[in-house]
Amino acid sequence: MNWLNKHLSFKADLMVTLLNGLVVIGGVFVLNGLIARMYGLEVLGEFLLVKRTLSSFAGILLIGMSVGLPNYLSRNFDRSYGDNVFIIFLLFTIPLTVLFIFGILWFNISGFNNNNFWVYFIFSLGISTQLITYALYRGYMNMIGANIFQLLGTAIIPIIVFTIIDNLNDGLFWIGVSVLVIMIIAFLTRNRGLNVSLLNFNKSKQIFKYGIERVPSFISQFILLAGIPIFIAQSKNFESVAYFNSSLSLVRLSLIFINPIGMILLPRISNKIASGDKGDISKILNLFFKAGIVFSVIGTTYCYLFAPLILELWLGEVSHNGVAILRLAILALPFYTFSGLTRSPIDAISERGYNSLIYGIAAISMIIMIFLGIKLEQDILTIALYSFIISHIIAGIVSAYYIQKLYKQWFLGLKLFRDSILSISSMVLISKIVSILNITLLSQFILTSSIFLIIAMMIIYFSKTGWIAQIRTNINA
Repeated sequence: MNWLNKHLSFKADLMVTLLNGLVVIGGVFVLNGLIARMYGLEVLGEFLLVKRTLSSFAGILLIGMSVGLPNYLSRNFDRSYGDNVFIIFLLFTIPLTVLFIFGILWFNISGFNNNNFWVYFIFSLGISTQLITYALYRGYMNMIGANIFQLLGTAIIPIIVFTIIDNLNDGLFWIGVSVLVIMIIAFLTRNRGLNVSLLNFNKSKQIFKYGIERVPSFISQFILLAGIPIFIAQSKNFESVAYFNSSLSLVRLSLIFINPIGMILLPRISNKIASGDKGDISKILNLFFKAGIVFSVIGTTYCYLFAPLILELWLGEVSHNGVAILRLAILALPFYTFSGLTRSPIDAISERGYNSLIYGIAAISMIIMIFLGIKLEQDILTIALYSFIISHIIAGIVSAYYIQKLYKQWFLGLKLFRDSILSISSMVLISKIVSILNITLLSQFILTSSIFLIIAMMIIYFSKTGWIAQIRTNINA
């Protein structure tokens, strides 16, 4: 099993993580489609509500260890950090999880059944152990192992369970049990067991302090990602929750790009900063930020154009309400992508919890907009969608401010705006031309997608200057 612990080059790490991201997203799509077609949108909505709520809160229950562990471990590969994190998990995360589940059931949140305490507890612990296992392998820069266990916990195990189990609660329970057992074994195997003699109060305090400063960031992200589905569930049926969470899954498609960059850059930047060698970090970040924004603009346009067909092919049914939800929610994608891309570089260069401030401002903005919308007696779904979009725009803007402040470089410019507008215009024009042809909507979708892909590959392959050529050069180097 040594291949799980193998160190790869930056290019290989990037390719492995990118490929895994594509497979994971594909697995999530298969899982959502499977549940929707087998049990209907109501059950899918309930499943996604539970999953989104518990996964969004996992970073808080871990007290930020999923970020702190790779940050410190990558600096000198001191295994005692893994031992300390595991003990903190046992002493703090498990009791906090009990309190969190009790809190959800105490407030009687729609979508959570009071009789399923142990189901939610086990499922939540499974998510938490997956995050710290991923963090451990990531800290050692073993991205093959990190990605394998992410794929298992996020896609493969849930798909297997739901093809065997025909009950949502039983499915959640067995997913939680399976992930919990596998991730604990994987963590202890990579950490070479648990050595109590290596426990160090100062290191535990260091991880704890680093994580605590980032807990407000996780709380804010919980509000931004899980707050809206919970809010909609109180006043709408679970079909609307299913459509919104499915749309949110498309927004989170940007994680295919964000995760490879963020997961790989954080330990590498931390390592360079610790050794006093910042090198060309700002230059590399500039390239990846440009790529992230342009690709997310392309993804937004693509999903907006083909929203009806995407929902029909994915979930098996589509409504006017579902299309409207998707088209509004997807507008947050470029801002979600940029704020996500800046998280790891900000965490790497500063001990201070700037991300807590960034996401805190966005979360407070969302809460204020929801409150005002209710006071003005606006439609609940409309309030939810517009507060979601605007709050992520705010997160993107504040992220841009802090990344410029910390790295002393302005990463956005007119050329980036030009490339984004050119991408949108080209896609809309091609789509309009293809729509003139006397062929079915599915055929138009396939033909247009093929044209987009061919043009993109040609641009990437033949570009000799500009940021695309520079990214290709840096990856190959």
